[in-house]
Amino acid sequence: MRPIDDPGHRAGRPPDALEHPRDAAQWFARMHSGEVTEEERRAFAAWRAADPEHDRRYGKLARLWDAASSVPESRLRAMAADPAAPPKSLSSRRRFGLGLAAVCTLAVTAGALRQAGWLEASPQYAAELETRKGERRRVPLPDGSTLDLNSDTRVTLRLCDDQRLLVLHCGEVFLDVAPDASRPFVVDAGVGQAAATGTRFDVWRDADAMRVTVESGSVQVASGRWWRRSVRELAANQQIVARAGQMPERIQRVNAAEVAAWQRGKVVFNNVPLASVVHEMNRYLAYPARLAGTETGKYRVSGVFSVDDPDAMIDALPSIAPVHVRRLPDGGVVIAAAAENL
Repeated sequence: MRPIDDPGHRAGRPPDALEHPRDAAQWFARMHSGEVTEEERRAFAAWRAADPEHDRRYGKLARLWDAASSVPESRLRAMAADPAAPPKSLSSRRRFGLGLAAVCTLAVTAGALRQAGWLEASPQYAAELETRKGERRRVPLPDGSTLDLNSDTRVTLRLCDDQRLLVLHCGEVFLDVAPDASRPFVVDAGVGQAAATGTRFDVWRDADAMRVTVESGSVQVASGRWWRRSVRELAANQQIVARAGQMPERIQRVNAAEVAAWQRGKVVFNNVPLASVVHEMNRYLAYPARLAGTETGKYRVSGVFSVDDPDAMIDALPSIAPVHVRRLPDGGVVIAAAAENL
């Protein structure tokens, strides 16, 4: 991903000039915030007149927003709100973060509108992809990217002239993104978005959480409440988890190859709670396993198992943790501490 340019360091430019191509989204958000000063209006007019490309990009966003008139403007205002009035020396990284949040929001809006047929523009490629429990699937894309879908996953995909958008409705997907700096690949996972221009990364989504793990390259992850939007940049072997209504957790150092071992038909547990193991196994089991008692879920477990034989994972548990397993007539499984009666 190309370095972030600080327009304040350009000769002959005012220190607070907005020059990055993504600034069309930032200007649009600001001009619709209801709190625009006369100085900002003049700066906006000058920016728009400075380059035909600026005017074209802004006009495109304006047409998109007109088509999305049913989307509350308060959502955009919340993103653009600036009660503390950042100083003129606003850093390029912060400026970039605000712009990325706007880009992600409008990208997701555009994808939703196109999916619903509200916009006439046709994507170059569109697909609805899904896998059943226990199924994995690899999908090559026309832009040279590759998707790997894990078990019980559903995605909506749109490749357009100026963006690549994937909505992860549930499950997990690994992306090998073909480089294209002019067309970011944005993954919307509900509580946040991940954007990349050419990298390999894994995105997992649960009911109220998302997890992003980078194998190579870099990925920007935007999440959090609209009025406290957080943008983090992840490098290789880094991971972040974001949950609905919360600020994202700290960036963690991980073994990305272990996280994405499911691509090779394996799942790796390295001293993790049994509750997490059962949660992961239930993604592959035809019938769910459950724990008898909360204390049972606190046992720590390590091991490498085949996702193609999830029942073998269940059978192996008594050999790696002080538990026993009972299979129910309906196919379900109960896992309890060895000292307890099933």
